[in-house]
Amino acid sequence: MNTIELTPAELDLIQVKRQQEELAAKEAEAKKQLAIENEIKRAQAQVDGYVKKNAEQVKATAEFAALVPNSVVVVDTRSLVHNTNYAGKVVNAIKYADTTSHLTLNGYTIQVKEHIVYGKWSYRGSSKGYKMYVSGPGIDYKTSQRGYKNGKKVVELIEETIEQRQAQELYKNKQKNAVETAVANLMEQFPTAKVESGRGCRINPYASASNRYTEYDKIDVTLENGVQIEYQVYASGELTRMKVAFPNTDAMEFIAQMNNLEFTKK
Repeated sequence: MNTIELTPAELDLIQVKRQQEELAAKEAEAKKQLAIENEIKRAQAQVDGYVKKNAEQVKATAEFAALVPNSVVVVDTRSLVHNTNYAGKVVNAIKYADTTSHLTLNGYTIQVKEHIVYGKWSYRGSSKGYKMYVSGPGIDYKTSQRGYKNGKKVVELIEETIEQRQAQELYKNKQKNAVETAVANLMEQFPTAKVESGRGCRINPYASASNRYTEYDKIDVTLENGVQIEYQVYASGELTRMKVAFPNTDAMEFIAQMNNLEFTKK
């Protein structure tokens, strides 16, 4: 086996190269640790920003509660973990409490959110402070997106919505009773007829597409001879005849039969 003896200069060169590799590895490790530390600092600053903003929201909710009589402050707290990732691995975990609050009044929820306004040519919004947003039964989407700073307006909105819902429920019950009464009266008037309640629809071709179709409560009466009569029922109990359909028959025979009918003049 041949042995190669290195000169002192070659041995020094190898030693220098090893030192350079070790130094490069230490430098790469230092850069990695610095990058990890920067990511952790960035994540901590982000979490601190969340917590600070939530504290502002909770404070604003308490301030609005004083403007909305009989409202109740509800605090919502979640335990969260913000993971810092580097090179596909979790290098740090920040545990924090995500705390926000909202108000409730008579079964309605009042969210307190920061009102951000965006300029026409800017993607960065400017804060206009906090506002109250109401949601609950009878509150449509458009209304729920409307912000309020005046507590009196919020109370009025909720009270008016409750009154409207009560009026709608009263009308609904009155309408239901009117249909049931009309069905009973028609069954008594035409004991051999088939009487059924249901929903009818009228079309207004001149209205907009969203308002073109109108539904109503109807009663269908089918007599023994096949004649079908449709009535519209109003909450007052009034009936309006919407249509009359006669059974299929020869046209001339039908006209002759109609000619023999006698009507009472009033």
